[in-house]
Amino acid sequence: MYYLKCSDCGHFNVVKTEYQIFCSNCDKKMDNNYTSWVKRNPDKSFDDFKRIVCTTEVHETRRPKSKSKSGTKMVLKILLGIAVVVGLFFVVGQFAGETLMEYFKKTVYDKSMMVVASEVNKSCPIMIDNATRLDNAIALPNNVFQYNYTLVKLVKDSVNIAELKNYLEPRIINNVKSNPDMKAMRSFKTIMNYYYKDRKGVYLFTISVEPEQYE
Repeated sequence: MYYLKCSDCGHFNVVKTEYQIFCSNCDKKMDNNYTSWVKRNPDKSFDDFKRIVCTTEVHETRRPKSKSKSGTKMVLKILLGIAVVVGLFFVVGQFAGETLMEYFKKTVYDKSMMVVASEVNKSCPIMIDNATRLDNAIALPNNVFQYNYTLVKLVKDSVNIAELKNYLEPRIINNVKSNPDMKAMRSFKTIMNYYYKDRKGVYLFTISVEPEQYE
């Protein structure tokens, strides 16, 4: 097992994914996270990062958890708060009517998704690996959340689109199923879109993950 030490509080974070940016103890952004490191080392892989930057030994010297919260943690709190409020309005709906309850749920959750997209976009564009760039994220109507990617080394005419899509789709679905940061989105049955274009900006394909695929 690999660990990434937070330079701020000294906590050793278990490395689970290349998207791990914030310390689980103090909630602050770790300067030595993979997404920042790979920008400086574009020829290296996630395995290289774990071998070079991370450690397999833990010498815990962490300081008490800070009261300040990262944008990501605040977003998760917003989503959890929405779940509680929606539960309250379910009771109200029994008396005031289902239309009121559904309107409230849709309005509040749509706004929360715009907050999530805004937080993601603060770090964009960002290289996910040496061939994939996350350009931005957008909250779309009808409970759809979309990530927009560019495959920086590919041109549409030189790639087998069907083969590439078939390769990526099961991996994306598995990530949506297992990623703890997506728990709130799963609970609200959000459709997750992954939109890809080539290095020239030409559209390649979109992978849509429906609730029935991750439940």
